[in-house]
Amino acid sequence: MSSLFDTHIHTSESSECGNVSAAEVVARYKGLGYDGIIITDHMQKVIDRFGGTYEENVTEFLKGYRTAKALADESFKVILGMEMRFLENDNDYLVYGFDEDFLFSRDLAHIPTLKEFMPIAKENGLAVFQAHPFRTGMEVMSPDIVDGIEVYNGHGNHDSRNDIAWHWAEKFGFRKLSGSDFHGVLTMEPGGVYFEDEINDSKDVAKALLDGRYSLKIFTK
Repeated sequence: MSSLFDTHIHTSESSECGNVSAAEVVARYKGLGYDGIIITDHMQKVIDRFGGTYEENVTEFLKGYRTAKALADESFKVILGMEMRFLENDNDYLVYGFDEDFLFSRDLAHIPTLKEFMPIAKENGLAVFQAHPFRTGMEVMSPDIVDGIEVYNGHGNHDSRNDIAWHWAEKFGFRKLSGSDFHGVLTMEPGGVYFEDEINDSKDVAKALLDGRYSLKIFTK
């Protein structure tokens, strides 16, 4: 039996752009009938915002996830993810497949390029999807570098050109991802994926995405 998860969620505890607390996020998605959510607060923006030691910044980054995780139960799961940016440009990437120890055990604050991060990702079984690749200011990456792209981004205050992303993924053979990019009020249909296998943690998410063991939540392309 498949389970529905939103793959792109921000909280007010950890993302400056987030307008809704982790507790309210959990309540909303339970009400929408989801089986779980993946918290993907902004790693780089947290570091830039708080300016403490790396360990202090990671602790700030985890606040939203930890708050939401405390409200999870057998019928609703909360999974750790992140939205990451590198020094080379303003591209954003959704990363899955790690735990808290991974974040504390290496400095992710000053990685210059995606290409330098990908060997770390491959070594640790991470899945890296480019978020909203056709939003203004983004540079779409090659399928030889990233594991896939977000073809549906439900953030209604940005034009993510989802139709272009969908056709681009079809043409060049990208894995596809759908997520709400939830920051507050849902102004578009919420996104997400149906996982075919049981999902208990971020590593399960990465494996399912890389193995293609999921389908997209239906939406208008």
